Amino acid sequence: MQSQRIFVYLLTFSFLLGVSACSGSSSGDPFNGDGGTSGVGGSTGTGGASGIGGTGTGGTGTGGMGTGGTGAVGGTGGCHIIQCDGRTTLCGDCMDNDGDGLIDNDDPECLGPCDNYEGEELLSGVGGETGEQCKADCYFDFGNGAGNDDCHWSRSCDPLEPKVQCTYDETKLGGNDCPVTQSQLCEDVCTPLTPNGCDCFGCCTFPELAGLGPDGGTGYVYIGSESGCTFETVTDPIFCQACTPAGNCLNTCERCEICLGKPDIPADCFPGTGGSGGSGGTGGSGGMAGSGGGERCPVGKQVCGLPGDDPCPGGSFCLTGCCTDIVVQ
Repeated sequence: MQSQRIFVYLLTFSFLLGVSACSGSSSGDPFNGDGGTSGVGGSTGTGGASGIGGTGTGGTGTGGMGTGGTGAVGGTGGCHIIQCDGRTTLCGDCMDNDGDGLIDNDDPECLGPCDNYEGEELLSGVGGETGEQCKADCYFDFGNGAGNDDCHWSRSCDPLEPKVQCTYDETKLGGNDCPVTQSQLCEDVCTPLTPNGCDCFGCCTFPELAGLGPDGGTGYVYIGSESGCTFETVTDPIFCQACTPAGNCLNTCERCEICLGKPDIPADCFPGTGGSGGSGGTGGSGGMAGSGGGERCPVGKQVCGLPGDDPCPGGSFCLTGCCTDIVVQ
């Protein structure tokens, strides 16, 4: 038994020696050997230098008063800055102040060069009121009161009562507040600034109002209505109150004229588009006149506003299809 134990011990010792001899690939203690040398990773790459953006410098508009692309008097891109009574208004500054993509006389919401409200509502921004509740002066010039235009009217002269608290007073008719005719100064100052389809005091018609007036006639609305009168609401009395135009300073809307809410005219209003004459022998009737029963603009005024029309020269404004000269004071 003792000899067997000696034999097993010798056999085990010999086996361990053999294992030790065959383990030569790792260094150190064979039972707690250190692993092979770890590989060294490549150097971390260095990113390129950050680019520094250049600072852009805006160009300066030429013309003296223009900055950053805004033209001066004389303007840029076919637009001419216009002064009304010595002031440049939002509808004469060659800028798209309401962001609708249309500038000044290309924007139908601009009612003229003196309009200081280039927005959806048909307000003038200046003028049209005297400071008294019911009295009115020229709606389309620059200035409150009749001092600069001598135009006189009262909302109380209108039986349709277009303004709140201005009740109709028949006794005013023919008096200083409601004259039968306006003065020559009012004619000279206000009438050229009044769009086709309006009277001097902001009582205007639109195509949608045909037949909606008293007794089925042409309807008119006061575009300065406090509730917010726009091109889209002219038939809604909540927004645009009905009014009676002052006939002594009404600029009517004729068939061949561009008017408020009427940007186009019939094709036969253009020269050379009249019908042919009647055939001989039977005394046929003549063709339709090329003007279609009226002219686009008064004699001496340049047409504008339609494709193919020349732009208005500097110092004038395209007012409902006609170039209107503005006196710079």
